[in-house]
Amino acid sequence: MISVNLEENSALLLEFQAGNEQAFDQVFIHFYPLLCVFAERILQDEALSQDIAQDSLIKAWNKRNDFLDFGKLKSFLYTCVRNASFNELEKHKVKIKYQSTLEKSEPADDYNPLKDMIHAEVVSRIFAKVDTLPEQCRKVIHMTYMEGKTPKEISEALNITVSTVNSQKMRGLQLLKGKLSDHDMLTAIVLLLPGVWK
Repeated sequence: MISVNLEENSALLLEFQAGNEQAFDQVFIHFYPLLCVFAERILQDEALSQDIAQDSLIKAWNKRNDFLDFGKLKSFLYTCVRNASFNELEKHKVKIKYQSTLEKSEPADDYNPLKDMIHAEVVSRIFAKVDTLPEQCRKVIHMTYMEGKTPKEISEALNITVSTVNSQKMRGLQLLKGKLSDHDMLTAIVLLLPGVWK
């Protein structure tokens, strides 16, 4: 994954504004997973979230001369994704279901897009670290936390015992803890504190 330092790369921004497709590729690789996570927090639909993230990046490419810095580009992308996501909720008439989900964690009126932006970036960093785990650990962690499978389902899919699934999960979590920075860990904890964002 491209480093967050990309957002401080003024030369890359100039190339992006000039229509350099390689610069667009770097911007896409950096922002796409973040935007997917952000959209999925709203929609609970992975495929639709991916489409919205891609469309938003294309819109940004078409308006590339409007962005004086990466902060403005980033703000544009998240705003596009948020608006498109809520438009989809209205279109498919699932807003009530989404609001019900929100009410379990925080009032709908207190929806804070900044919280979801930070959540998306932290989750994206964690996903990147998961990809560096040993193969079996990676598969078990992915199937457990990203696909929501039970240990029994994972054991059948990977042809290993349930106890092996559990041990690989524990090993993977320990390795992840060592790979994540103190900043990422602290941010993840803060995101779980209900009073912080009120």
